[in-house]
Amino acid sequence: MPNLESVETRWIELFDELCRVHEIDRAQIAAPFLSVPATEARSLLYVGKATAKDWYRHDFCSQSPLVSNKESMKKRREQRRECTKTFLIKDAPDYNSGFWHFARELNTEAAKKWNQRVASPFQHVAWTNICKIGALKGNPRGFLLEKQREIAIETLRLEIDLYRPQLICFVTWDYAFDLVKEVIGDPSDASWNQKENKQWIWWRGATDRLPAILLTGHPERKSTKIRKTWLKRVRYLLPD
Repeated sequence: MPNLESVETRWIELFDELCRVHEIDRAQIAAPFLSVPATEARSLLYVGKATAKDWYRHDFCSQSPLVSNKESMKKRREQRRECTKTFLIKDAPDYNSGFWHFARELNTEAAKKWNQRVASPFQHVAWTNICKIGALKGNPRGFLLEKQREIAIETLRLEIDLYRPQLICFVTWDYAFDLVKEVIGDPSDASWNQKENKQWIWWRGATDRLPAILLTGHPERKSTKIRKTWLKRVRYLLPD
């Protein structure tokens, strides 16, 4: 399995490549996103589709060197990780969206389950996305999604291995679901409990290789009743 540093480097190199190809307008892609672990050892992995808007692209591109070497690449990786950390500390705690509201609810549920004080909004949440290079409008599809496919699978597997979450929560529903199936190694959907499909939720229990996994619709514009159904399942799936 590749190490985190090498995979992060490849994401930045892919961004540089995409900025040069004719099939895509370089002004319409976001700067690369890199995840960071939760601050608490016991955590859940919260997986979205991709970042919104340009993900602080100006800050990233203004620091990109004309000539890339090991030292400059290290600084670029560090800058991307710090961007994520800063967002989680300064912006996400008060971000008024369904995605971040649900992330805060997940953190509270995990803290309750593990008898922890809620010291911060995301102490038990490690946030990542299927695509680490977003689109300025909507989510990556077509060429942009396909260019990320293989490295996205590698990266999600690596994040699961490194962060060792107690639960994986995909809030992506059918977006890039073929990719998700490759990550978890179930091309047939046979391992999923689908009885609450009308509530936008599938789930599967832990195996000897992976923790329990929850798949839901995107939290935006979902009713409180539906989100409570999801959280009830979270309580059931989180280990003591």
